[in-house]
Amino acid sequence: METQKAFNLSIVFLITILCLCLLSTLVLLALVGSRIIENRRQISQFEGLPKISTHTIVVTAPDTLATPLPPKTPEPFTESPSLDLQDTSTFDSIITSTFSPLTGSLPSDAWCVPWNSQATRAKVVNVLDGVTIEVELEGNKFQIRYIGLDMLEAEQDPAFLERALEANRELIQGKDILLIKDVSDTDAEGRLLRYVIAETNFINQEMIARGYSIARSAPPNIRCDQLFLEAEKQAISAGRGLWAATPTPTRTFLPPTATVSFGGDIVVIKVARRGSIWQEPEEYVEIYNAGTNPVQLLGWTLRDLKNHVFNFPSFVLGPGQYCRIYTNLYRPDQCGFSYFNPSPIWDNDHDCAILKNSDGGLAHEFCYD
Repeated sequence: METQKAFNLSIVFLITILCLCLLSTLVLLALVGSRIIENRRQISQFEGLPKISTHTIVVTAPDTLATPLPPKTPEPFTESPSLDLQDTSTFDSIITSTFSPLTGSLPSDAWCVPWNSQATRAKVVNVLDGVTIEVELEGNKFQIRYIGLDMLEAEQDPAFLERALEANRELIQGKDILLIKDVSDTDAEGRLLRYVIAETNFINQEMIARGYSIARSAPPNIRCDQLFLEAEKQAISAGRGLWAATPTPTRTFLPPTATVSFGGDIVVIKVARRGSIWQEPEEYVEIYNAGTNPVQLLGWTLRDLKNHVFNFPSFVLGPGQYCRIYTNLYRPDQCGFSYFNPSPIWDNDHDCAILKNSDGGLAHEFCYD
């Protein structure tokens, strides 16, 4: 009886195994069939398409290269209505012949310009100074102010300003140029603010590199500030333009027996500030020795109300002589003092130049409104 029961269980187990094998085979056949159907469907999509030749193609270089296609000529400018320069909101709607220049078409020095910003072609009709030109654009004349640089004040060195004007003329007079916008469209005087490309020259950078302009940050148009500061450093190092070595008439050379004071009657006689907050000529503070003895300036300080501090190095200022402390400019003929600050320091409306001696005592305070 037990033997019969065991035999029956074996039969049931064997049948179960056979059923599982059959089921697995059916599943496998179903998957294979599905794959075959899918392959045939994909193959049918290519039926009727032209056959691709498998012949080897041999390309032989001709003796001369084929003539390349000529570059596409820009669309001609359309006539524009007369402009009201007081209404700067009209510029965007009037300047319509714009495009985004390819970086490959720009000078290598112009890597910082916003390549996808508004760009316009124009012709230079007049050069006004070292940082400003007049162009003809769509039948109208506009003044263009270079972004990121500035020039010296006229009363400081008129002869040098004339040299800067001639250098700018040499680079750009009468040429077709590319004008590239950064963030701001115009300045407070209605001039268009632009980076300027003429042939292979990035004019903004070139004027600084030649030493005829100084780098001047003009927020929010700051894309090329670092490039311009590097160009200025190289111009200073090479002694180009305004950075050329000059005599230093304000320095005092004293005989060995001269008595030098560490106090003295040093006073602030001028704070030169001008223009808008971010677009003004080079600032400076002028100090004067009103006493009868030479004064050693080592340890003296100059500061404004926002606590921009200039620490004087070892320097002897003789009686009746003066020095200037510039915000960014380096002028060896004016004692060579500079904050080397790319942004303005002295407020246009109200500020105080506070001069303290080496003991920390107040030597003089010059305030203006």
